[in-house]
Amino acid sequence: MYTLSVVKRPLFLVALLILSALEVRSDEPYGDSELVFARVQFTMSLDSLFQAEAPWHHDYPFSEHFYLGILREVTSLRTTDQANEIVQLGSDEIFQFPFLYVSEPGFMQLQPEEEDNLREYLKRGGFIMFDDFRGQDFYVLQSYLKMAFPDREMFRLDLTHPVFNSYYQIESLEMEAPYMDSRFSGNPEFWGMHDDDGRLMLVANHNNDIGEFWEALDKAQEPLQPAIDAVQLGVNYMMYTMTH
Repeated sequence: MYTLSVVKRPLFLVALLILSALEVRSDEPYGDSELVFARVQFTMSLDSLFQAEAPWHHDYPFSEHFYLGILREVTSLRTTDQANEIVQLGSDEIFQFPFLYVSEPGFMQLQPEEEDNLREYLKRGGFIMFDDFRGQDFYVLQSYLKMAFPDREMFRLDLTHPVFNSYYQIESLEMEAPYMDSRFSGNPEFWGMHDDDGRLMLVANHNNDIGEFWEALDKAQEPLQPAIDAVQLGVNYMMYTMTH
């Protein structure tokens, strides 16, 4: 179990750190990083062929670099920019990482070994952040989770859940998605699923794209204020993972 700092830095200072953080390189694959950001590559539906970029790949590697940098600056975790991996959902390599990031789960067309790994990973105590999906894509994710856990249901998260107080005190879950008018997809929602002990196994950022905010900040294409919620949520997800 990691020992994590509970001292919060003011948001204006966080903004400066985001823009000025310097990366220390080393000859090790991940440097001296205490964690690795693992992005999941999964089997995709035919609809993905019409996308300019593979959906699972969206915002790579910029969102990873920003996220690892912000964790380094506002917590006691040691991270490096190179501490990120692309992992195959059907491979045993996913079990090496406590936190997985899945982009565009609406394009999933999982094979049996991927379904088995998804179930086993969550049963072993892993945490998955599902991100960058909207509208009817929710039902694709919901159907695969129902196959993995027939006796469980996804539920809508609200501010009373500990994940929203695991590091920052999240004051509101109302936020604007970065990519489209919410009239066409719905407002951002946060969904989860518990294990037998009441531990949150996953967060699904429906009608939202937290990684897009991270990438935009990494490229200095987004003002900080609209994206600060995405920064705080990302930190909270990791802190919850490391303490539960």
